Amino acid sequence: MPVTRRQWLTLAAVLALGVAVSAGLRALPREGQRLTLTPVVKTVLTDPGSPRAGAARPDVTIVIFTDYQCPICKATDPALARRLAADPKVAVIYKDWPIRGPLSELAARTALAAAYQGRYVQVHDALMAARGTLNPPRIADIAAGAGIDPVRLAADLSAHARAIDAQIGRHRMQAFSLGLQGTPGYLVGPYLLNEGLDDRRLAHAVDRARKAGPPTAS
Repeated sequence: MPVTRRQWLTLAAVLALGVAVSAGLRALPREGQRLTLTPVVKTVLTDPGSPRAGAARPDVTIVIFTDYQCPICKATDPALARRLAADPKVAVIYKDWPIRGPLSELAARTALAAAYQGRYVQVHDALMAARGTLNPPRIADIAAGAGIDPVRLAADLSAHARAIDAQIGRHRMQAFSLGLQGTPGYLVGPYLLNEGLDDRRLAHAVDRARKAGPPTAS
């Protein structure tokens, strides 16, 4: 299908925004960049297909962009899980952003398909905790070990293939629009950070976000 002039203009706007935000990230590598409630940020926060966990009415929302084959994601994911368990006023929005090839894509699709059984977080945590190389049988075994019905998982992967692929596509566009240059990437309240956050740094980021409040219109 030919690309329309409107689509080209939209893509150009996204490219310009991504370049601008990327420059800001490079300038502020440790404390991150404070974002306002732009249309991009609003989309990131309100995308109904992105899995969520934690408080229904949080005072701090953590958005995390991850890849299940990203070693830094794997190393720092337990800190995110601990923060979520310990802080009743925090919510997490998960953005599967598979950038490391077909096996990352399959793992992301499996986790998103698990959401149809209400077990996205369990499969996400299990895939992040897995050590060694992923392959299709191992991904299926990890999902089963996280309490997934494998027959229904296969059915959901087939029946919801287009919706799952579209969700991954939206996550990819959101990451690009924010200017993220790889995984992991976080939006903690209004602060965008493109690095792994251990317990100490994540606690610091949440405290800063709690004081600053959520992103607001400029």
